[in-house]
Amino acid sequence: MGSLIAQYKIMMKPVLSSLAPALFRLGLVLLGIIIGLAWAYQGAPVKFYDAEPVHLADGYKDQWIKMTAAEFERDQDSEEAKRKIIEAGVSPEMIQDLIDKNRTTEPELTRQLQALLSVAEPNKSEAAKKAEKIEHSTLGSITGPLICLLGTTVLGIVLALFMTFYWAIPVGKWAKGKSAPAAITGAPGSLTGGATTHAERVAAQRVIAGQRTDFAAEGEMPPVGQYMSSYMLGDDLYDDSFSIESASDEFLGECGSGISETIGVGDPKKVTATEVWLFDKTDIRTVTKVLMSEHAYNDQALRTKLAPKGEAVLAEPGMITTLETQQLRVRVRVVDLQYGQGALPTNSFFERLSVELAAWPKEGAEGDLGGPSLNSSTAFGDTSELLNY
Repeated sequence: MGSLIAQYKIMMKPVLSSLAPALFRLGLVLLGIIIGLAWAYQGAPVKFYDAEPVHLADGYKDQWIKMTAAEFERDQDSEEAKRKIIEAGVSPEMIQDLIDKNRTTEPELTRQLQALLSVAEPNKSEAAKKAEKIEHSTLGSITGPLICLLGTTVLGIVLALFMTFYWAIPVGKWAKGKSAPAAITGAPGSLTGGATTHAERVAAQRVIAGQRTDFAAEGEMPPVGQYMSSYMLGDDLYDDSFSIESASDEFLGECGSGISETIGVGDPKKVTATEVWLFDKTDIRTVTKVLMSEHAYNDQALRTKLAPKGEAVLAEPGMITTLETQQLRVRVRVVDLQYGQGALPTNSFFERLSVELAAWPKEGAEGDLGGPSLNSSTAFGDTSELLNY
């Protein structure tokens, strides 16, 4: 059960890492909605005031007309009845409609309404003007918020496009401090400075991709999978994973590289050790090795702390080590390495670290994996060279 959970974590880790920035942004949106609702309903709720009789809904306006008719019959005050009719925007048609509805059921109310109708007829134009004025003001109250909403939407789209295609600006803990652009050329080892933006990291990956080992040119059997992974200072979410597949597109396992340990405080993180790992679908283990900086490798306390993660390996340019499971073997080569400078101990954290991961099925595994078998001497040369690391 424990091995299944471990394998699940290995397979889901890259997926969750890729989704993390989007989920963080979604969380910010939801937080904004919650704060807005709390403010609207608790902090500063909407309060309606200065309403007029003309704002009454149809049912309540009918009650207003009936009340006015009863008062007019009792007091015979035509001026007061006129005022109430005009203030409510009551038309003769509304009164006539009530008369028709109550003619057979309430003859007394019908008589009162007919008397009120005689007051409403001469003042129908003033009542109509009152109703029309309220309709216009209602339309204005709706138009204002709609314009604000439309303006906010357009501004949001413009800013999103600007930040996406012109000025890559992540948010939250993915936000990196802006640094000078990295000097990137096609020559190996020419990457300088900390690449902190997505565009700079993509450019750096292209440079590293040009440093792949040409196994065919060296007379060796090509791997079933060959991958380049590059960490650069400021890439606090560095966690690459690659699917290993046979020539027939059968899934064999996964390998990858990610941050293992940091040193010091503050942003960006100062990575003092990374880890390379290999997962084999036929094996219950996930094999891991920890690539350490010179400072971390010589620090016994730090090596002891990282020992449970995997075998400690000193990262050096050109260094080669291997990861082996029941059916797979991955050769790990340090393609490029540069230490960062600062107040921390010398050679204690990486400015950049690029590794090549080349995967082969082990000898005798071709029947199960659908790929070529590989003799360790042809793929990796003299194994005594590997033992030096």
